[in-house]
Amino acid sequence: MNKTRVEKEIQLIATLQRDINLALVFLLLSGQLTVKGLFITSGGFSLTLSGPIIGGFRIEGKPWAPAANTIIDLIDVIISILLIIDAIRLTGVLVGPGRISLTVSGPIFGVPLNEPSPLIAIETLQYYHQMISTHFDLDPRLFRNLERK
Repeated sequence: MNKTRVEKEIQLIATLQRDINLALVFLLLSGQLTVKGLFITSGGFSLTLSGPIIGGFRIEGKPWAPAANTIIDLIDVIISILLIIDAIRLTGVLVGPGRISLTVSGPIFGVPLNEPSPLIAIETLQYYHQMISTHFDLDPRLFRNLERK
């Protein structure tokens, strides 16, 4: 079966999304990421993840309440399972002073999954090129040299 270029690009984006989810699972289970917060939106919510690997800190229970650490670890395992079964995905990256937070969400939280779209990626890349060229005084020819033919 011969796939068109768009189908191949959609498959590539889907594979990258899957790989990112699996990397998040590894980081959650190794203690490098943990749930940090919750964004409530109309119709759903998203969880934010952060940890030492991206400039944050790991949430830990008080020394006199060891059950809190168990609950935090259990939440991380549940998030990992949801990422593995593709019930949730990485939906965004929040950059703050000195740290980064990752947001995850999906239909189980009332938010539709992001589906791969090469057209949106191309539009976003073009907007990025325009914004960088305008605000950072870069030669637009630089981007033409970096683009894959």
